[in-house]
Amino acid sequence: MPPKTVADAKEAGDLITGMENLAIASRRGMQETLDGCPPRPGYGTAGKAIKVAANMYESKFKGPGATVLHYDIDINPVVKVTNQKKPRALLQAVWDQMVAEVKGELKQALDAAAYDQVKNFYTPFAVPGHKAEVKVALKEDGKEAKKDERRFKVVMQLVNKVDLSTIEDYCHGMKQSADAKEMMLTAIQAMNVLFRQDPAKKYVMSGAAGRRFFSEEGGIPLSNGGILYPGFQQSFRWTSTQHAALQIDTAYSAFIEPGMLPDVCARLLGMGGGGGFSGRGGRGGRGFDRGGRGGGGRGGGPAYHGGGAVPAIQDLNPNQIRRLNDYLKTAKFKVAHRNTDRLFSINKITTQPAEALKFTLSGKDGKPDRQIGIVQYYKEMYNRQVTRPRLPCVQYGKNNYIPLEFVKLQPFHKIPMLKLTSDQTAEIMSIRHIANCADTAGLPVDAWRRRLDYTNMPKVKAWGVQINKKMMEMGARVLNPPNILYGGNKTLRANFGAWNLKAVKFTKPGMALKSWSVISFDERCGVPDLREYQPRPILLIHAEIGCTVENRQPDCMQWNPHAAGSGTGIKAGLQEAARKAYMKSKINPQLIIVIMPRKDVAMYKEIKSVAAEGLLKPVVTQCLQSQKIKSDRGLDQYCGNVAMKVHVKLGGITHQVSHGIDSKTMMIGADVTHPPPREGLIQPSIAVSVCAINGENNKFAPAIRLQEGRVEIIQDLENMVHDHILTFEKNTKAKPEKILFFRDGVSEGQYSHCVQYEVEAVKRAARRFPKYMPKITFVICAKRHAMRFFATSEADVDRTKNLPAGTIVDTTVTSPMVHDFYLQAHAGLQGTARPTHYVVVADENKYTADKLQKLVNDLCYTYARASRSVSLVPVAYYADIVAERVRDWVYSEDFSEAASTAPSSGSGGPRRRETVTFDPLRLKKRIENEPDFNNVAWYM
Repeated sequence: MPPKTVADAKEAGDLITGMENLAIASRRGMQETLDGCPPRPGYGTAGKAIKVAANMYESKFKGPGATVLHYDIDINPVVKVTNQKKPRALLQAVWDQMVAEVKGELKQALDAAAYDQVKNFYTPFAVPGHKAEVKVALKEDGKEAKKDERRFKVVMQLVNKVDLSTIEDYCHGMKQSADAKEMMLTAIQAMNVLFRQDPAKKYVMSGAAGRRFFSEEGGIPLSNGGILYPGFQQSFRWTSTQHAALQIDTAYSAFIEPGMLPDVCARLLGMGGGGGFSGRGGRGGRGFDRGGRGGGGRGGGPAYHGGGAVPAIQDLNPNQIRRLNDYLKTAKFKVAHRNTDRLFSINKITTQPAEALKFTLSGKDGKPDRQIGIVQYYKEMYNRQVTRPRLPCVQYGKNNYIPLEFVKLQPFHKIPMLKLTSDQTAEIMSIRHIANCADTAGLPVDAWRRRLDYTNMPKVKAWGVQINKKMMEMGARVLNPPNILYGGNKTLRANFGAWNLKAVKFTKPGMALKSWSVISFDERCGVPDLREYQPRPILLIHAEIGCTVENRQPDCMQWNPHAAGSGTGIKAGLQEAARKAYMKSKINPQLIIVIMPRKDVAMYKEIKSVAAEGLLKPVVTQCLQSQKIKSDRGLDQYCGNVAMKVHVKLGGITHQVSHGIDSKTMMIGADVTHPPPREGLIQPSIAVSVCAINGENNKFAPAIRLQEGRVEIIQDLENMVHDHILTFEKNTKAKPEKILFFRDGVSEGQYSHCVQYEVEAVKRAARRFPKYMPKITFVICAKRHAMRFFATSEADVDRTKNLPAGTIVDTTVTSPMVHDFYLQAHAGLQGTARPTHYVVVADENKYTADKLQKLVNDLCYTYARASRSVSLVPVAYYADIVAERVRDWVYSEDFSEAASTAPSSGSGGPRRRETVTFDPLRLKKRIENEPDFNNVAWYM
């Protein structure tokens, strides 16, 4: 007979009452019910009706009373060790060994259990007595544990009975009590933990709160020591139908290519050719030859792999060691000088070489302690000769050292997004494009579903959960594009989300260009070249598209950006360019054109940073690549793109649409970007809000604040919105009667906090004005989600096999309670186009579904620097761009001068952490107090 499930927890009732507060279930990334948000006003009807499939697979629970039991689990060493860490991998190892060793009913319960690797597990079978204590002696290299820190006590105790049917009640739209909603969220959490149990045995979890999995199979090498591993991500989600669903999507992530550490270091530092998937051969490090050119593409070596042999590096300088530490800290490795399968973790790469490192070796058999060098130690203890003694060592554990040549880096150490080189980023985009070309029909997603075979997963079967083998299908609509208006009353119609700029003039001119200059940082583009080629993208274009250039002979200069010494370099060059522009016109510089030798991310960031904060006053810049302006190939398109940017940087308006927003409405977009992770350092986050400053809602100005690091909520939003209202009133002679707020960058688990704090902050800003109560609509815009839609008919795709621009879905996979919808306003260019998820969390303007959906779609055609619709409503897009620009000013490579040390808890306590001192109003003072700069689109 099958084992008996716990259908009645009456006997556990007393225990449950006293144990509910023990649960520490992580809610990060979890869906929220969003209490207090306006209900859906109905469903949209406008547009052409089509049918689509989503990457969602309907789930069902066997029987009407599906329940599981939620247990708290506490794993601790039998003999407590000071400051002993309990990483997830260790806790999982203890769990696995415990499950293998226990017997009887306890084994039955644990075999079917879903463990979250922290503090909770869920099982359909009862732990005998609802409480258990087990001791585990964790094996090492297959041998019984001898050390006290490898012996653990595991205590399990019942927390609650979880009714899985509460998920389906919510999907039906049934109103639930607070307790029922909490039960439903716990049930969702339990299901997500369940679905990662079996995949975790075959694949490696990385990121997305345990919902992303990767495989070494099919890994593609990248330049500079990277490798791209394919994988999938999954999430159990409610729907607005009768059942919840499992969402599956493809995933790719860049990791450091494993191998012996000296070779890994050489690749990471760009030595020995580089060049990955169709990537160009990289330049070798100092003293090394340039890598070979590649076959099958731009890359060094054959396509999909780097070119040139990896050099046998012999030493590393301090800068290289610092870079390696940024990449390799916490990376897992195995040792090559002795037989063991144990994994270790890199604390750091030492600054001293192996030949200089010494330590005190404890004496044995009555012999005294002695000083011994690392090289000598490995020779005496392991009979291994260190062949590269000038290389540093890896420090691991408490104070253990091992030469690099004995370290074998293991797979799946992730490369942080901000550490990816421009070549690696381009390679990843190419790979994903090729891989996703077939994904327009959802084939790779469904291939993962078949490969994972949920139906036969042991734990899923034990829970009685069934996953449909077919994607969910639903009705969708394609909204009509708006008319695009240009100068001279010329109207264009978008085709596949794009239109042609040929023979059009921009809608409204900006400032007449009087005070400007041109500086070249390219040694091959001197002043004669500038005078010949510089008018092509600037003067000629402006004459054709309706801008006024009063000063047609700006000062031009060539400057060496790499020269050393005072009065040299990029900052000095821009200061001189600004001075010359001012001296010629006697007004503050409006624009500096900067000629770059090539696409150089580091140079570009420095130019923008200096122009914003390193001059007497901030100055707008426009960077051009010399080879682009010298060549006739693609010149018209390049000039058109530059023209749009320069036009809005001078305060002009490129085009507009009839979006239906009246002159009494002010739009605001907002975003928060967070600092890059850095060990022991607390840096500020950057909060940005961008408001419309005119009644037409087509000119914008940002407000920028620095705030407490890693805080998602905009802490000074009240003051920022207050300033926006004042700016709008100054330009339109009236305060806005309506505020339409689009908030980007909020993770799904933070929606309720956004409702509680930010919506109230906007209201408080308005209440600071006497007798003023504008009607507020607040919409969250989510781009970082995994929902994908696919056409079910060839008649409903565009030229890239994607759904057409304007596709909207507001049924079936949307919330059963809240007003939300998915809109793909743009045409897909590479792979599967991703829609934006819009969630209405406040709506005093009472938009109907059709009116709000049409408005958002129309606004996506107003992005100032493109002749195509974009994926995100532009006012929020601008906030995102501003935040990214400001990152380059705020987060520098060396924080030592800006940091102050916080007290530590003593020599045996946690590591000292440094807090970067910052002025929250630093950028307000510098940028917002200069309206000639801030009221134009300097960030484009």
